[in-house]
Parts: sequence; structure tokens; C-alpha cells
Amino acid sequence: MSSVVQNARDATRFRQKRYLFVKGLLPLPLLEYLKAYYAIVLANGQFGRDAQCPSSLSLGGDPALDAVLEWLRPKLEKRLGIALAPTYSYTRVYAKGEELVCHLDRAACEISVTAAIQIPGKAGPSVLHLKPPGAPEVKVEMLEGDGCVYAGTEVEHWREKFRVNGYTQLFLHFVARRGRHYPEHVFDGRERLGSPSRKRRTKKRDKKRPILHA
Repeated sequence: MSSVVQNARDATRFRQKRYLFVKGLLPLPLLEYLKAYYAIVLANGQFGRDAQCPSSLSLGGDPALDAVLEWLRPKLEKRLGIALAPTYSYTRVYAKGEELVCHLDRAACEISVTAAIQIPGKAGPSVLHLKPPGAPEVKVEMLEGDGCVYAGTEVEHWREKFRVNGYTQLFLHFVARRGRHYPEHVFDGRERLGSPSRKRRTKKRDKKRPILHA
């Protein structure tokens, strides 16, 4: 099947289902680079923690991960048939016992990607639960390098309690260039990709949507 035909099918599926599983979203060389990069970040104590998953390690807006966001953008545009603008990257190394509650994302995560970077040895796939509007719940199972694209502000998503430490996910967020969140949420209030986060003004519609990542 040609890439043009595959992209057309993917775009139709995303438009109808509001999510798209992509096998091997991150090529192996990039995946191996990211594993090495994460090890360096961990060794240098650069990970932080967030309120939603306080036992897990997290990092937002990192320049190297923002570069992946921008590298992937044109590929996603072809696959989804949507012109995209980048907002920010985020990553989390989930701790044993952590879970992520069912939620919708804020406006800066209009189109979101979650990609499996590392799965603990002998553990099962990284599992994401989705509930598209007006459709049954689906369970997406990802191996290392696999990813899932979903309409973050429309599709409810969550993760059940982790049984082991070390599931590592990379989250990449975009807004549609022809959508209602453009250009306000480009770079998520920062000057550019890789620059430090600024204090974000929270609109009324966002107050009930905490910053959560799947």
C-alpha cells in the first residue's frame, strides 16, 4: 500500500474515531537515542514531579523533547490531514501503584500523542484507555516505539494502576492551525519551543481541566 493511500485511510479513521494507533511511530534509532537521553536526565536529577502523579518522575518543555515534537509534526500532518502547530512536550516515568484518572485535556492539547519509550523488563505493553465521544471504550496496547494520537480535548482517557515501576511515556501536544485554539496556544504561552514555561493564564473553560498526561 502506498504512503498516500495509507495516509488517506489514517486521516479518515482519525476524523471518524478521534484517535489513531500508530505502530512504530518512533523509529528505532530515535527510540534508542531517547532511552540514552532519559538516562542522562535521570543521572543529573533533572526530572521533577507533578501533582497528578506525585510518585512518578516527570519533565515538561525540555528542549530535546520539544525537538521530537517539531520533528514529528510534519509526519503527523500528512497522516491526519490536519495542519498542526506545536504547543509543548511532556514526559513521565510512571511509578508502581500510580494511576491516571479519566479526564479530558486542556486546549493546548487539542491533538495529543502518547508514545511508549520504555517498558520494564518482562512487563506487558503500555495500556491506554480511551472513551471517544458517543463510542464504546477502547484499550490501546503499545510496545516500545508505538504511539497513539487522539483528540485530547474530546476523547476521555486514563490509565489503570501500574503494577511495576518504569513505564516511560512521551507526550507531544499540538493545536490545529485552522482550529479555535490557534494561535493562542502555540508554544503553550512560551516564546518558542525549548524556552522556559511562563505562568499560563487559565481561562474559565480550562479551570476544570487539570494538566494531565496519558
